[in-house]
Formats: sequence, C-alpha cells, structure tokens
Amino acid sequence: MLSRRELIGKAAVGAAAAVAVSAVRTGVASARAAPAATNDPAHGGEGRNAVLPPADPPPADAGAISSPPPWDLVSPLVAGSMVAHGWRLVGLGPVEDGSCVVTLQNRRGRSHRVHLCRNDGNPQGIVYTRRVDLVVMNEGYRDLPTEERLAQAVAALAHVIAANEATVPDRYLAELLPHAERLRRFAAAAPPAGGKLR
Repeated sequence: MLSRRELIGKAAVGAAAAVAVSAVRTGVASARAAPAATNDPAHGGEGRNAVLPPADPPPADAGAISSPPPWDLVSPLVAGSMVAHGWRLVGLGPVEDGSCVVTLQNRRGRSHRVHLCRNDGNPQGIVYTRRVDLVVMNEGYRDLPTEERLAQAVAALAHVIAANEATVPDRYLAELLPHAERLRRFAAAAPPAGGKLR
C-alpha cells in the first residue's frame, strides 16, 4: 500500500511529465526540475552554501527603472486575471535590475514573486520559454520544492509569455539579464541591493 507521501510524489511526477509532454508537443514552453542541492564538489557544489563567483559592483544606475511593465508580454492577462489553479496575476513590475517581477496571489492571499529573466540557454527557473526564464523567488536556494499548483500557474504564465515573446518590442527582452548574472551582480551586494533578488 502506498503512503500518502509516495502517492503525492507520484502525482507530482505525473503532473510534471504531463506539463513537459504538453510543452514538447506544442513547442511553446519548457519545464525542468532543479538539480538537487549539494555542497559536494563531485556533484557541482550548487547547494545553499555554494560560493558564488566574485560580483562586479552594480552599475551606478542599477536601481534605475529601464522600462515600464511589459504588459504586452503577458497579454491577454491583466492585473486581477486568473492565471491557473487559483493563482491570480496581481502585479507586474517594470524592467528593473535585469528582471521584471510578476506577483501571483492565491485565494488565501498568499503571494509569490516570479522574476522574468532572460533565457541565455542555461535557464535557472522551474519553467522557461525560448527567450524568458521564469524564476520563482521563494528564498529556497533551489532546495525548497515549489508548491504544485503554483508551479502549474507559473507554467501557464510561461505559455502566455511564449505566445507573445516574438511580438513584443525587443527592448523589453534586451534589458533582461540571465538569473545567474543577476546573482553574480546583486547577491553579494550589501542591502538594499540584496533586495533586488527578492
């Protein structure tokens, strides 16, 4: 007899496989699992305590807003739109510090921020499109699982973005930085710069 934990684990694997098959079939967005966290050098040492390469100081204008919120990228969604599985889009920030932030909120009022970063061919998020990497910012250092319904909502958001990314002005996507570059620039920075990754 399966335990509840094993059953939920198998359901999560099945749901992830369904999203992946759907993405491959449509060629719209891709989903991937984050590697297991470890500090063992034999396994890449990517855990919570991994040492990042030295950061360049952020440019003087790093806090400057580059562009207004790219609503065309998430069209037809608007503030208040249901994305999927009880999660609504409640905010879209401007392109700032190399990303723009989508805020999703569920019926219970719990919010999560999803950073839209540039996909440079080495995406860090749980879901990505050809040009955009969607990174859930839950302060989990890649070792906290993402709630199933939230992950499905982020995947639905990725499908919307994938449908629009070829038609939005290039300046929106050109101002995005890959998430790894954002970590390199801002993670080691003193507050308030550390807040740029939240």
